[in-house]
Amino acid sequence: MRVRRFVAAALLTPTLALVAGCSGGLDGTGDANFVYGDGAITLVPPEDRGDTVDIAGETLGGEQLDLADLRGRVVVLNVWGSWCNPCREEAPVLKTASEEVDAAFVGLSFRENSFENARSFEREFGIGYPTIADTGAGVLQLGRWAPTSPPTTYVLDEQGRVAALITGAVTSATTLEDLVEDVANADG
Repeated sequence: MRVRRFVAAALLTPTLALVAGCSGGLDGTGDANFVYGDGAITLVPPEDRGDTVDIAGETLGGEQLDLADLRGRVVVLNVWGSWCNPCREEAPVLKTASEEVDAAFVGLSFRENSFENARSFEREFGIGYPTIADTGAGVLQLGRWAPTSPPTTYVLDEQGRVAALITGAVTSATTLEDLVEDVANADG
């Protein structure tokens, strides 16, 4: 498998000059019981993307959502938790990106004590795209790309396969825009 992995200081393709920064430290886990992602971007070549991501479930708004219904579009899938400080830091960036980037945005809230906390999070940050209330089954559908901690943001290609991911907080809407364009162009 050929997978390109970059950290914030790495040089990427010219369109990916702005890369997500650190969302947490490696100095310890504090009260989180895990280490947050480092902002690394992983790009997966089309021939190595594997199976489609089949996640479906009830959204925080009570509607049913199936990622299979979004095939034919690039999808940005953000795994987050209302209790996650880096998720709170990236929320305004994702809100902006969802309004400016040509992709379908979907959230996946997991490890919640109460999905009411997740609904409050969405109201607080004005998140307008749907979020699936995940009880654990959704993240497992990501297979080898399943997150080790939130936030993790995936760019799914038009076939619904993981084409890129950011492990850690997204710090720039431009980064997501560039990733979406790169994925769309690789598919097109």
